[in-house]
Amino acid sequence: MRYGGLYAARWRMMRLKNALLAMGLAASLSACVPILLVGGVAVGAMVGSDPRKSEIIKTDFDLSSQISSDLIDTWKDKAHINVSAFNGVILLTGEVPDEAAKAKAYEIAQRQAKVRKIHNEIVVTTPSTAANRLYDTQLTARVKSALLTDANDADALHLQVITERSVVYLMGVSKPEIADSAARAASRVSGVRQVVKLVEPLTLN
Repeated sequence: MRYGGLYAARWRMMRLKNALLAMGLAASLSACVPILLVGGVAVGAMVGSDPRKSEIIKTDFDLSSQISSDLIDTWKDKAHINVSAFNGVILLTGEVPDEAAKAKAYEIAQRQAKVRKIHNEIVVTTPSTAANRLYDTQLTARVKSALLTDANDADALHLQVITERSVVYLMGVSKPEIADSAARAASRVSGVRQVVKLVEPLTLN
């Protein structure tokens, strides 16, 4: 489900350093902390608690890293594709030069045995700039803050926030009413162009 928002002027800043990759791995292993990964793995944040077991978190990280590596080997700097994973569900975002490349990216992700589902949100256009990507990181932080402020119970949130080209993707597991409320809160954040809800029903033991 998609929600509309407003455009905002994008800021110009220096390119993020690949050293943030190591920081992102550490951040991804605990709840309510940012995930900052570059070089093909999505820039995002976990909001609320993380219901996944530690081995599932590691599997998801390994999936996103392996798919990202395969994509980089295929296109080098000719495409910009981010990979997010949650409970074996893969989200592909970014930019590729043509429809054939978009289909190829899906095929590469599909090769991994532990992938349950793939959302291919890649667009055919020129790659985003470093300034675009930094602005997306800032939007992610603002959306995370808005979701936590809006939630009556932060522990009921089990969502990843990923931003690409000012489009916010919500991934994870949640009760439908909580996911809907989160999507509405994200759509009200200034600068968010659209919200895409990719949330599975909460089925925790």
